[in-house]
Amino acid sequence: MIRHGIRNPVKKDILNGRAVVSELKYCGASPLIVERLQSVLDSFPLSEASLLAEYGAEEQQELGHRTGRRFASVFRKSDHLSFVSSTAPRAISSKTNFELGLNEGLGWNASSSYRQRDDLLRFFDICPRYVAEVKKNRTAFAELDKFRDKMFPHVVECVVERLSIDNLNMSNGAFYDTCGGGWQYELM
Repeated sequence: MIRHGIRNPVKKDILNGRAVVSELKYCGASPLIVERLQSVLDSFPLSEASLLAEYGAEEQQELGHRTGRRFASVFRKSDHLSFVSSTAPRAISSKTNFELGLNEGLGWNASSSYRQRDDLLRFFDICPRYVAEVKKNRTAFAELDKFRDKMFPHVVECVVERLSIDNLNMSNGAFYDTCGGGWQYELM
């Protein structure tokens, strides 16, 4: 079992990133910083949100190739392989690239079949218990919310200071979602 390769950000993150860059530009952040951030955002068109990134496809092919080479003695040309993925386009692309690499690593095109199984691979979308106890549970993320409410103003202060701007007027959601939660320690 493998997870899909590196993917592009989801649409919400791309839009939030644009909002952050726009706010930084409005606040007078260094044009060099704004330009660098904008160039990163430009590499993620909305039409490719959530899809397997080019590097993710290469990563899956290489993983398949290494698997084929390492386990070539386990497989016989008469074997039939079964691949399973979710219906997510990035998962389907990952499977296709992994299989290409596997066949290259084996040195032959293995006979295979393919199925899509969201019930096994995307349980978090359909498992009633998970949906009720985690996904729709407002208290499940209480600690995260407490942390964000306490730390977010400090993180914004650090960014304002680091970028030498007067103020940063971002909604907690857009800025926090775009910048993630782990990097704030580097700024403190």
